[in-house]
Amino acid sequence: MSDPSPVRADLPRVAHHVPRSGIRRRQTLALLVALGLAPLIAVAVLATTIAGSAITQQINDRLIGASRQAGAYIDQLISARSEMLNSIAADPVAVAAVEQSPTSDPASTSALLTALAVAEGHTQGIALFNGAGLQVAQTGRASAIAGLPLNWRTRLAQGGFVAASAGTPTNPAVDVAVPVLDAGTAVGFLAENYDLTPAASSLAGFATAQGMGITVFDTQGRLILGVQVSASGDVTPMSQWTPDAALTARVDSAAATGQVGIDDSSGGQVAAYGALSQVSWVARAALPGSAMTPIADLRIAIFSVAGALALLFVAAVNLVSRALKRQEETEVALVEQSAALEDVAMHDPLTSLPNRLLFNDRLQQSITNARRKQHRVSLFVLDVDGFKRLNDALGHEAGDMLLKETAARLQASVRASDTVARIGGDEFVILAVDADLADAELIQAKIRQRMDEPVPIDGRPVSLRLSIGVAVFPADGTESAQLLRRADSNMYLDKRAVKARGPRDTAADEHDSDGEGPEAT
Repeated sequence: MSDPSPVRADLPRVAHHVPRSGIRRRQTLALLVALGLAPLIAVAVLATTIAGSAITQQINDRLIGASRQAGAYIDQLISARSEMLNSIAADPVAVAAVEQSPTSDPASTSALLTALAVAEGHTQGIALFNGAGLQVAQTGRASAIAGLPLNWRTRLAQGGFVAASAGTPTNPAVDVAVPVLDAGTAVGFLAENYDLTPAASSLAGFATAQGMGITVFDTQGRLILGVQVSASGDVTPMSQWTPDAALTARVDSAAATGQVGIDDSSGGQVAAYGALSQVSWVARAALPGSAMTPIADLRIAIFSVAGALALLFVAAVNLVSRALKRQEETEVALVEQSAALEDVAMHDPLTSLPNRLLFNDRLQQSITNARRKQHRVSLFVLDVDGFKRLNDALGHEAGDMLLKETAARLQASVRASDTVARIGGDEFVILAVDADLADAELIQAKIRQRMDEPVPIDGRPVSLRLSIGVAVFPADGTESAQLLRRADSNMYLDKRAVKARGPRDTAADEHDSDGEGPEAT
């Protein structure tokens, strides 16, 4: 199945543009030689205008792309937090606690929040509130609502989630809150204070690759987190920022319109401002004003050549050729950087499988194609039984090896047209296109056959067992969310069925602690 990501879809067009640029450069040079000395000044002016516009557009495109990619990264992180909190808020233990049900157990409530805090290593504080906004349970060292606006409960009662900055530039954090729903009505709230320091580190790596500063502001122009690049290329985190009216106006404009705006008069820098979609923040990508120096340098060089007339004519042709060639090389470098960033954003770093973002896109595309062609699509949700305790007992390095081996065996069990993805922890999914229930059963049999062979870890055979749930389009649902829920439900039925038959004498059974609910890692 082809990769539907927008960056990769654009690569052929850019790749075709580069050879055409080379042809245009050679034609321009041939024209200069043919015309001779008489029109040299006119040609120099034209070359300056074209090259200057191209360099300006190139810088603008680079800044716009960087601001969008930085914003998308923060959006994805906050969206992931809201999804995780929603899964906890839907737990019957949380619902019973906020409704003060007779079945409510404070110990179970505390254990639920503690499990999330332990599983999510960057969680600094989690709190559960009833409908009146009174806290009923809390874990962690930080307040989970300190950064939320005053009307956060009212906004949550209307649906969705609320997120706001809750830290400082040196210790960035975000508060995310979701409603606890009972029959579609908000009966309480679950909030988390999440540490954004790792996100700042990721932005630092991105800024290094792009050679530009990356900052994130709220709509008042206050710095949430950011990194700056020195003239020597060193990347350092930003500890403070003094808001000014011009910057605040740019931020407000980007947040209000949702468009990316270019600013070439911001403190000697050239910057792009792009609004985030999940929270009212704006990502800013900035280059120093010296980034525009090549335009001035090119103008001086060309007119110097024109003044020298015949003596410097050959040098002028060579200078124009080099300038246009640098432009082509820069375009190729930008394509390679964009492709690398796309690959990182769309694939799991441990197993190199597609991640949740890419998988969801492929699932939606497969459903659309299947609906049009009246084909079947099979969706598998798979969970490694007992992985948490195996990971704790054998160590994280061994746990990573088990996940890699599981990914390899799953990949070897499916067709080339199918997609295997890791969507979190020890949970995998498989998308089998043009596959009905009978095909799904064959794939499932292949998977179980391959997983029956123990995995050698430090000379010790470790047996793995997968719980597998299958859903088939359109019999089990016509939308991606329906298929995922059905496959997930069938996976837990499979897990309970295996447990009902009693444990086997395997390493996985000795360490099995998955229970009947999902294990967050």
